[in-house]
Amino acid sequence: MTRKPIHIEVAMPSGPAHYWREMMARPKGFTIREIALCSEGVAYKTVKRYVEFLKAGGFVVRIGAKRDGYALQAVYAVKKRQTKPPIKRPDPKRAPLTAREAMWNAIRALNQFTVIELAVSASTEERPVAQRTADHYVRALLRARVLQTVSRPQTHEGHGSSPGVYRLARSANTGPLAPKLCVAGFVFDPNSNRVLGDAVVSELRA
Repeated sequence: MTRKPIHIEVAMPSGPAHYWREMMARPKGFTIREIALCSEGVAYKTVKRYVEFLKAGGFVVRIGAKRDGYALQAVYAVKKRQTKPPIKRPDPKRAPLTAREAMWNAIRALNQFTVIELAVSASTEERPVAQRTADHYVRALLRARVLQTVSRPQTHEGHGSSPGVYRLARSANTGPLAPKLCVAGFVFDPNSNRVLGDAVVSELRA
């Protein structure tokens, strides 16, 4: 029996884009705790670091404080309103790249590549990238149509095999931040073709 795939859109209420939308939607101000509470699975300190970055860049300013239980919470407001969220770029001298970040940089730099070539290009002595890791990432990006197949893997009778060759889809080259592989936990009702309750989305670790 063949199972028909079901395509479901799942929103991820976390990350700078989500924090920034919530801040922009609060013209009277917001607290760090308020943004953290409306962001799925996000720690208070994560939002705090982002707010500190925004303060340093002049994107938000402190406008007061309000009591939340026994604690006094600072209230901030957006000063520089813009559609795109301000992003803090990692300092390459301080933060070593993860395997996925290194693979994404290699994918953007290479005209076309095989899985083995990707693993080699993304590897360093301190952080080698296994072929299996590269293969898993390539398969996920192919499913998402981030990558295109130049030539499929082939087995030649009596002459070994040739690996698949891939390239980055032009429309998918959206920036330096690597696409994240995520999993979603939810209850799905096939009768109404909808998700019941809230979807919990988390990132797969490399």
